[in-house]
Amino acid sequence: MKKVKDFITRDLTSVTEDTPLREVAELLSLRELIGIPVVNRENEVTGWISETDIITSIFPERVKIENPDVIYFMNLSHVVKKLSQVGQAMVSDYMIRNVYHVKEDTPASDVVELMLHKDFKRVPVVRNKRLVGVVDRSSLSRILLEEGSID
Repeated sequence: MKKVKDFITRDLTSVTEDTPLREVAELLSLRELIGIPVVNRENEVTGWISETDIITSIFPERVKIENPDVIYFMNLSHVVKKLSQVGQAMVSDYMIRNVYHVKEDTPASDVVELMLHKDFKRVPVVRNKRLVGVVDRSSLSRILLEEGSID
C-alpha cells in the first residue's frame, strides 16, 4: 500500500505569521503555488495561507458577478482602501489556523479521501509536528497514471 512518503514533495517553502502578505503574494506567484504552510520558529505547522485568502482579504463582501468576465464592486473606494491595507498586513491576519496535515506513513488512499472530501489541492506533511514537505493533487495524479493505483 502506497504511503505519503512514496510521493511527498519535499518542498519546505513556508512563511511565518509575521511575513507581510505582500511577500506571500509574490512568493506564491514566483513559485506558482496556490498556498503554503505557515510555520513557527521550530518549523511546526501553525496555519495555511492561500491565494484565495489573499484575494478574499482584498475584496469587500459585497461583490456582484453578473458575467464571469466582469466583476461589479458595490463600493470601489472600499476596494482601493483594502488594497493599501492588505499590502501592509501580516500573514497572521488572514491565515487559516486549523490546518489539516498528514504524516509520512499516512496511506495514500486516506490522503485522496481527505483531498476530495475537503477539496484540498495541497496538504502539509509533518513529522513530530514539524513540516517535512507537502503532498498535492498533481503528485497523486502522477502516481495513479504511472502505477494505475495508489494501493
